Amino acid sequence: MSTTNSTILDQQWRTMAALEWWEHTATTHVAAWERKERAMEPERLQPRPYRPADLRAVIELLLSAQAAEPGFDWPGAGQLRALLADPELDHARDARLWVKVSGALVAFALVRSGGHLIWFARPSAQSDGLDDLIVAWATQRARELGVGALRTEARSIETRRMAALTRLGFIAQPGGSLRLSRSLSGADDALALSETPAGYRIRPLAPAELCDYLALARELFPRASRLPLSEGRRRALMADSAYTPELDLVAESAEGVLVGFCHLALRPDERARLGRRAGWIEMLGVAPGSRRAGLARALVRAGLLALADYGADCALLTVRAENTSARALYAAEGFTALFEEYSYTLTLG
Repeated sequence: MSTTNSTILDQQWRTMAALEWWEHTATTHVAAWERKERAMEPERLQPRPYRPADLRAVIELLLSAQAAEPGFDWPGAGQLRALLADPELDHARDARLWVKVSGALVAFALVRSGGHLIWFARPSAQSDGLDDLIVAWATQRARELGVGALRTEARSIETRRMAALTRLGFIAQPGGSLRLSRSLSGADDALALSETPAGYRIRPLAPAELCDYLALARELFPRASRLPLSEGRRRALMADSAYTPELDLVAESAEGVLVGFCHLALRPDERARLGRRAGWIEMLGVAPGSRRAGLARALVRAGLLALADYGADCALLTVRAENTSARALYAAEGFTALFEEYSYTLTLG
């Protein structure tokens, strides 16, 4: 073989070897890049129905959301357990989870009868895309329930949620509510010296009185979807570990008729996990025929004393902004406003 031919073959071999090396290197780098991209890409979220076995994980998710958003304080853990234990709830259709392929829970949503939407997500997973998925499912479920609109809430300090609701087409409704707070630290002689009006007695609710209690509550709060006014939901609430019978107060007339109530709550899950020692006045009302006798004030003061006795450091409540008489009562008893809460509605076409 001539020197020239040998040189040509040697060059061809070197060229082929270089091409093979380049192809191998390129393939290796592409594979490495694809592995890196897959590692950086978030896991796809898989929706599935809620099951009772998911309860513990859902409560943990709720508490993590509340830790990141102090204004997101409804529902509490006990209230959510009661909602999920309501015999009227269709677990497979009314509640939904979004989980990673790994099985980690990322988001939860519940659509109650009437189209009331509750949803929360792991703080690190919040995104417009996740909001879109949740509201798309909730819209479909509301249509299946035959309601014409979705309803939900946002607090004035939840700026991200309010922006998300607006982007998704929800409209803030007129009015709204106020979250009020009152310190329970230290002795309070004014509370300790308060007296119940003559002819009335304040005491804990007896289980046998539940039907009369609910009838009065529905009369006083006919449109309060957040309150536990159905028998199934109220019994679920009373069976929950967070319920304290001594904090479920009622007012009784001289004739033995229930004429008022002050339902209080401690939220022990939030205290243990988040260190929050607030007590709540969840619901307070007086029958029209027993008003202007000082009974509402007596119920508030009895409730505050009871919460303080159970170790609460402050009392919280929600009141409708237009309820001027209730706001005047609470202001006189030392409550001040923390923030506003707005109702949002998405009309379904």
